[in-house]
Amino acid sequence: MTSKQREGETSKKEEGTGLSTGTRKPKIGEPSMFDGDRDNLRGWLAQLSVYFEILGWEEDHDDDKIKYTTCLPRGDAMKWYTP
Repeated sequence: MTSKQREGETSKKEEGTGLSTGTRKPKIGEPSMFDGDRDNLRGWLAQLSVYFEILGWEEDHDDDKIKYTTCLPRGDAMKWYTP
């Protein structure tokens, strides 16, 4: 990388934060599986909500959300699902 390229790269960083002002999204892990424990339901739903937001699925992706979400329950949580 040339010094001019490094200089341009430095100007892209927000002062004092070291964060890039570009449009790259952070890599995140997929939401965890859900085992049916009611105490964990709200946290699991929050994980899904954030995951869908990062994917850009806030609107117009209801079918995709449903299909994806039905792949995550395990054990007792899967008893309600019928394909």
